[in-house]
Amino acid sequence: MFTVEDLHSALILASDMGASDLDFQTEYPMFLNLYGEHRVLTRDGRILDTESAENLHLESIHPGEMRSITNHLFRGAAAQEEMNRTRGGLNMSYVVEEHHPIGHERRGKKHRFRVNMMQGQNSNSETNVQITIRPLPGMVKFPEEYGIPDAIREHFFHTRGMVLVTGPTGSGKTTLLASMLRDWLERGKHSMKIITAEDPIEIILQDVITNMIHEGRIPRSFIHHAEVPTNIREFSLFIREGMRRHPDAAMIGELRDRESIAVAIELVLTGHLVLSTTHTIGVGATIDRLISGFPTEEKLMKKQDLVYCLRLVVSQLLVKSTDGKRTAVREYLPFTTTVRKKLLETSIEDLYLVIDDLLVQHGRPIIRDIEDRYRDGIISEETYRILEAEHALA
Repeated sequence: MFTVEDLHSALILASDMGASDLDFQTEYPMFLNLYGEHRVLTRDGRILDTESAENLHLESIHPGEMRSITNHLFRGAAAQEEMNRTRGGLNMSYVVEEHHPIGHERRGKKHRFRVNMMQGQNSNSETNVQITIRPLPGMVKFPEEYGIPDAIREHFFHTRGMVLVTGPTGSGKTTLLASMLRDWLERGKHSMKIITAEDPIEIILQDVITNMIHEGRIPRSFIHHAEVPTNIREFSLFIREGMRRHPDAAMIGELRDRESIAVAIELVLTGHLVLSTTHTIGVGATIDRLISGFPTEEKLMKKQDLVYCLRLVVSQLLVKSTDGKRTAVREYLPFTTTVRKKLLETSIEDLYLVIDDLLVQHGRPIIRDIEDRYRDGIISEETYRILEAEHALA
């Protein structure tokens, strides 16, 4: 029987190895995603490297075990019944604390995870469950340790406006954003009150302030996290409650629909700095996606609002590097007065071409990072050719 202790052991191993995901699925073995490669993880913590293995079927997670896992992750409640009721997925955060004898160097160490679970069907049309659990960093590093260039850091924080970090799932958007926030909380020269609405909370930056207090350093800024729907029912309520607290900046975990986009725009228009992420690749695709979610009759107005609000868009990809791991390549465009004026004058149909030109003149297109990584031997020629074909400028 796969127990809670087995689950915790697998999660700690995934966290220690730097895996991006640990996947469970009914009647499948566990899969560990290591630098983009999905590897079978046995119940006793071994990664299978051979092409075949005896009794591999014994590693599969059975329906009863999956029910036990889902209910435990869902705080002991009936997770599958809730998915049946809502016909949707469940998202939550989860913490594992290591228990060792007194004096052990890892005693009390905590590992945080983001959990998503969703029902589906197998070949017999029977219901099954798939769970993806993503390890989250205990504390992010400073921007320079991630190779985030000064040009991004210089344009990240403003008195008002919108800063977006974009990229596909698992591209390090949250880490980049959290790293910039940590940099501000510990090193920022100006005072800032930051509030967040996240689904779920991934990286607890309040720990930065706690550590400063314990070390006798006086913080100039502070942050308050709130989780949707655990702490606040929906993003639209975040505006009303947020403005009553008079913040300097608000972080919305992700702009995923019209509601969250409208919330972000309204916060900017009422004089706030908004930080957020989107699942888009590239500056042009980001603006296009944010506009396309609105009805035709609203698109032009929303395009004007977005261009007026935006201050910086950073897009990031993680690509396979020659050491078998992954490296970040980035594209960014600061929305200076000149850039905003040009885009306000540009029709929606011509945005992509104009943004490509603006990236070269005022920002940095992702192809330049790709070329640099190839020249420095960080990515292979094969990887370079694939990326060049996809991201070369017109």
